[in-house]
Amino acid sequence: MSIYQGFTVTFVAMQLAFHMGFRDIALVGCDHNFATKGRANQAIASEAHDTSHFDPRYFSGGQKWNLPDLSGSEYFYTVADAHFSAFGGRIINCTVGGQLELFPRMPLSEWLHGRS
Repeated sequence: MSIYQGFTVTFVAMQLAFHMGFRDIALVGCDHNFATKGRANQAIASEAHDTSHFDPRYFSGGQKWNLPDLSGSEYFYTVADAHFSAFGGRIINCTVGGQLELFPRMPLSEWLHGRS
C-alpha cells in the first residue's frame, strides 16, 4: 500500500478512507477555491491571517506554503472517482457552495439519512 499526495490533502484523505474499507465517502467543506492567487505550486509566505482556508490560523504569521495546483488536484480527483467507482463506491460532494463540480452533489443531511 502506498499513498500519493495528488496535489491536495483531500486526495490523501480519499486514499486513506479507501484503504480503511470505505467505499462511499462524502466531502464536506471542500470549496476548491483559494483567495490567495498565483502560479500553481509557487512557494509563498503567508499573511498575518489565512483567507484561503477554513481557519484564519491554518497558514498564518509568515508560515511558508505552496499555492494550490487546482488542475492537478482535479486530475487526481478523477483518478479517485474512477477507483471508487471500480469498487462499487462513490464520492459525493456535500459541501454547501464552493467550486468543486467534479463529483455529484447532495445535501449532507440527505447523505447521512441514506447511511442509516
